[in-house]
Amino acid sequence: MLEQLATMFTTMPGGAFIWSLLAFIIVVGVLVFVHEMGHYLAARSVGVHIETFSIGFGREIFGWNDKVGTRWRVAIFPLGGYVKMYGMTGEMKPHEVPEDRKHEAFVLKSVLRRMWVVFAGPFANFVFAFFVLAAMMYTVGERRAYSTAGAVVAEMPAAQAGVQAGDHITEINGYTIKYWDELVPLVREQGSSPLTVKIYRPSTDIHTYVSIKPKKVEVKNILGEAQTVYQIGIRAGDTFDRISHGFIDSAIFGVEKTYQQTSLILQALWRMITGQMGADIGGPLTIGKVAGEQATMGIESLLIFMAFISINLGLINLFPVPVLDGGHLVYFALEGILRRPITEKIQDMGNRIGMGLLIALMLFAFYKDILNVVMPFLQG
Repeated sequence: MLEQLATMFTTMPGGAFIWSLLAFIIVVGVLVFVHEMGHYLAARSVGVHIETFSIGFGREIFGWNDKVGTRWRVAIFPLGGYVKMYGMTGEMKPHEVPEDRKHEAFVLKSVLRRMWVVFAGPFANFVFAFFVLAAMMYTVGERRAYSTAGAVVAEMPAAQAGVQAGDHITEINGYTIKYWDELVPLVREQGSSPLTVKIYRPSTDIHTYVSIKPKKVEVKNILGEAQTVYQIGIRAGDTFDRISHGFIDSAIFGVEKTYQQTSLILQALWRMITGQMGADIGGPLTIGKVAGEQATMGIESLLIFMAFISINLGLINLFPVPVLDGGHLVYFALEGILRRPITEKIQDMGNRIGMGLLIALMLFAFYKDILNVVMPFLQG
């Protein structure tokens, strides 16, 4: 269904842009809703009254009031959202809260309860990613590429040994293999030693053995780190198997993938900060472009993309930068340690610095968007 919609849009004049815009709105809208719902549920759990739950900023497109007096709204600019709580820090001082409303004011809740409300937004993004990844594993199964040569690189050992695109690699040095993730480690572990490789060629229905000596090459991993590896010069094909997993294994997979992606993001950010790799970040245009591409590939690809973006959103919001959730957590932690709130002057100074950092980051992200998305589009 999603693939058919993508085809319909992308064949229209300007349809590719419209499709990417729709995908962007869906991805951001869902993830913002998840994040703010985390704040909302946590606030309700400690008795704080929610005045407004907004997806987007600016003028309201539509909205409604629920039975407890919360205004649910969708606004015109879909680049974020917010939950406005009664008696928020900075908007109302503790002594200004009327006696009959003290039980529902955020500012009068204990430090730990306020920290829970703030932390729950980013936490919801991690929980969303976990559930999506675990659910995909449980319902659809693990997608594993077969050990089939999708392409053979000229002048590399496999090509010189006569391997052709479409050949199935079924055995290496006596080890039976079926999947690509079994093939790669075997090749790299053997170093430059010749490999005895058994291949099956469907076009001739013939099994044959060939000798291939891996070649040492310099590559860069996803973090931009130079590595020396051994390759034979074939690329994975586009044929895949589906491996079913039970509930427990799927849950473990969700936890592991969420942890791995979080760790990868932190490593990449550290390498950017220390200058070990270029600052390659994407803004709204990049997210929209990739979201459109993933949506074109189907609902599975789109959901996995959303899970990884959700991890990014949760992690970024936990950074100890004033105006972000992490900055508020720092303020509340210091309040708990010092036994008194951080002065408004210090908070205001911190918020100004934090806002300046965020604006600078947004401008840099837009600059990268122009280089990576707009310019190639105009030149193409």
